[in-house]
Formats: sequence, C-alpha cells, structure tokens
Amino acid sequence: MTGEFLTKGLENDRYLKAIRLADEFETEIIQVLRRFGDLMVDENPELFDSGEEGDQNIIRQPSRTLGHSRLEYPMNRVQSLEDGSPQKLNIHLYWVSPETYNRTDVDGTLRAFGYKIKNADPAAEERVVAETQDWDLHTANDPWGSRTAFYEHVGSHEDIQQTGDLLVEHFSEFGSAYGVAKP
Repeated sequence: MTGEFLTKGLENDRYLKAIRLADEFETEIIQVLRRFGDLMVDENPELFDSGEEGDQNIIRQPSRTLGHSRLEYPMNRVQSLEDGSPQKLNIHLYWVSPETYNRTDVDGTLRAFGYKIKNADPAAEERVVAETQDWDLHTANDPWGSRTAFYEHVGSHEDIQQTGDLLVEHFSEFGSAYGVAKP
C-alpha cells in the first residue's frame, strides 16, 4: 500500500463505499434466498411447522467457503425414528473453489446456489441423488458434513431465477423423502 493509495482512499471514502456496496449485495442475496426458501416452505407446508422463518447466516471472510449466504429452515422431520436428529432445509449461495465440488469446468470461483437437508437419512439421500440424474442440477458431496448439496453454478440474476425455480421444484418432489415426521 502506498501513501497515495491511502490518501485517495480517504479522500474518496472508498472504504465506506465498499462496505455499503457489500451490505447492499448481501441484503439482495438474502432476499433472493428468502424468496425461494419461503416458496419451498409454502409449497410443502406438511414438512414445516407453521410460521417457520429461515435463520440467516452470512460469512464474508474465507473459512471453509470463500464466503457464503444461507438460510436454514427447521423442518418438522427427523432422520429416522431410531435417529431423532432434527432436519433443516439449508438454502444457500456458496462461493467455493471449483475443486471443492470437483468441478473442472468452472474457471475462477464456483458460485453454488443450492439446497441441502441437514441430518438427511443417508440411504434416502442416495435414492434422491439417483432419481435426480436426469435433472439439470449438479450434486456434490458436501465437505462440511451435511451429505449432498443440489446446486447450480450461477453467474447472473437470470441464472439465479432459473435455478431457484428448479430447486423449488426439486424440493417439492423429494423433500419428504429425506426422513420421517417427528413422533
């Protein structure tokens, strides 16, 4: 960093402008995730308690992902009667290196817009993955312990809209397959 860079940054309020831009972008992303997450809940009310709202989480600094925005909706389901682990619908936009999801076709950063079910029954999840082979969705073994993510790489508002519609359709078809209703 040079003295000139610092001076210009101070004179032009670059730091404040960058923070505002990041805040505005994160607000937009959360609104998009909430719109599609709420659609998943509204179209599948039997899988959620009434009035359920997604809890949001945004990480700017690189950790296991390069950055992420996500919502988690508690479901009224468990993995199995033997394993009462409560399930959550996780709808997300992850920025990850392509290698994380074994993607050699993506240059730069993979922007994975998708969903996963936390505490999904592993056998049920395998069946859903097998039945999803003909869908225009990618699957990835989630390296953070939640099994499989169904996602698409997005690069525009149109990509997000198309992928979101497909994710809602996929969840509506398979959402009940991941576990059983809470006893």
